[in-house]
Amino acid sequence: MKKFLTLLLMLIGVHCSAATLNEAHIVYPVIHVADKAVEQKINAQIIAEVDRFVTGIYRTAQINGYEVADIRTSWEVGSNEAGNTVILSIILTESNYYAGGAHPATYLRTLNFNTSSGELMDIRYLTEVGDGLRDGELLQRLEAKLKSHCAREGIRLFDDALPLKELPRDFYWDENLHVHFIFQHYAIAPYAAGIIDVDIDE
Repeated sequence: MKKFLTLLLMLIGVHCSAATLNEAHIVYPVIHVADKAVEQKINAQIIAEVDRFVTGIYRTAQINGYEVADIRTSWEVGSNEAGNTVILSIILTESNYYAGGAHPATYLRTLNFNTSSGELMDIRYLTEVGDGLRDGELLQRLEAKLKSHCAREGIRLFDDALPLKELPRDFYWDENLHVHFIFQHYAIAPYAAGIIDVDIDE
């Protein structure tokens, strides 16, 4: 993902700072907007996602007798305007490592907000921005872009990865209002392929 410009955030009245949750490596953005009720709503949803991640890791460790060797988050945040809507896209990198594991488990989780209302913008909002594609059309478009992305990057997909069965849950808008879908580790390709980010508007 390309870095978003802080200047753009300032121009449209969205500011962010950083906070930590319990542990030094758990960080997340704190969003500041003019409407304090909207600000509180957005930040509550960010904290809920981080808390879900941390709680889930320790619950899994307790159930399975694992030792949590490392747990951390990082983030990128950006914003852009689509018509009268200011879209705030946040990408949280969530990583954990259990003692004795082969490698850390890392996920990119996305949160997209309408900064006028504080509402999360889920997959339904993709019909209101850009080309207004329906789910089936989005899936076909994503599959075509995924194939060209993998050919360009030399990524070999699992044999049963295509055709795509459903849209990934994680997506975001970049600074050009392009929509990106994120395929997590092992979702469609071996771990070595990394997390796959596909821009469907390139």
